[in-house]
Amino acid sequence: MLASVRAGFAAALVALVSFTAFAADKPFQRADLADSAVRLEAQIKTEAGQVAKPVVTLRREADAQFDKRDFRAGMQTLAQIVSVAPRESGNWLRLARAILQIRPTDDRERLGFLERAATAAYIAYQRAANPGDEADALALLGRTFADRKLWRPALDTMRLALDLRETPDVRQSYEQIRDEHGFRILDYTVDADAASPRACFQFSEELPGKRADFSPFVVVEGQDKPAFTTEEKQLCVEGSSTASAIRSRCARACLRSSRKCSRSQPTTASMCATAARSCASPARPMCCRAPASAAFRW
Repeated sequence: MLASVRAGFAAALVALVSFTAFAADKPFQRADLADSAVRLEAQIKTEAGQVAKPVVTLRREADAQFDKRDFRAGMQTLAQIVSVAPRESGNWLRLARAILQIRPTDDRERLGFLERAATAAYIAYQRAANPGDEADALALLGRTFADRKLWRPALDTMRLALDLRETPDVRQSYEQIRDEHGFRILDYTVDADAASPRACFQFSEELPGKRADFSPFVVVEGQDKPAFTTEEKQLCVEGSSTASAIRSRCARACLRSSRKCSRSQPTTASMCATAARSCASPARPMCCRAPASAAFRW
């Protein structure tokens, strides 16, 4: 019992030192994945034990198992390979791909496989020796995030992969996720009759803290320094002139709500979102999408 505990501790210590050395100079870092990487490598080393077969033999066995579509056995063989050749990025990337090919028996196992594949892909990225291998690992990591509906990490990793190397399939996945789940306005409300009138935007993601300066992104006509308040995913602009202007534009937008909103006109997109809600127009889903870099003007 004590011997197994010592062996596990030694494996974890070796994995920690090894991973830290490789990860020091990589631009993409995630503390949660770094911790998972140390645990996964230590676990694989402990479970594999003393591997007697050479890597070449193990690779042939893995190929034969994949030819038979026995992905679970192939995963176990690849785990032996990474235990004896942990510094080779390609071994970890192939392990991650193999894990994603396994058909899980239930949702719990599916989530476990996705997390394990993400960790293996992260290790592959950290140990990649060239931009091409880094891009492959990040693209696969982005896929594991998307499969878990973690849209922001998925977009971030795919964007980095595309910066390293442009590929059509990754570009298509990135564009689709960005259009459907990227940072955007979900809803829009105006309280023009309150003692302190204001307009509020509800976004798809949490906004930066209260100390963030939103003035470069929001411009109110006739106000040099409009007042903002933020809370989680909502940004509100205070002032009677703001609310009145927005209410006026909403009325006009309602009359033309059947017209599609352009991405190059974020103001009209916001107005149409409200107008479509009140006019029951089918234009609303189209209008609720606005690029993260857009400045909102009214």
